[in-house]
Amino acid sequence: MKTRLVLGAHAAAAMILTCIPASGQSMQQADSPIASEQLESDYRVIAARCGTPAFEKAFTRRSKAAVAAGLVVKGRDPVAVEKNITALRRNPIVLVSASADCPARLAQLNELLKSRNGLIKAAHGRGADRASR
Repeated sequence: MKTRLVLGAHAAAAMILTCIPASGQSMQQADSPIASEQLESDYRVIAARCGTPAFEKAFTRRSKAAVAAGLVVKGRDPVAVEKNITALRRNPIVLVSASADCPARLAQLNELLKSRNGLIKAAHGRGADRASR
């Protein structure tokens, strides 16, 4: 019985490591639209599981801004992308099995937010330029 539990824990850890890049890796978006949407959904679940309610709210707001700016999936309707992201939410225990993993995951999310802030501002600036023409 304990062997199954240990194997299950190792399988869950392997899933976590494949879903979220290690801190030394780039936080690049995945190649396919579905993979990008799944990754964004996973980020939101991790923010909810590990962060404070205020962090979760701020992260979700910025995540939705990134979707609206076309940073998650380019060339698709942001409303459809947002719907898919919501539908792809997974169980938080699958993504972060232990609370001890949370500080590292939150550091990754903060890094992601920092890298996206400039891109979101630039995307909104381009939209304002187009609207004024």
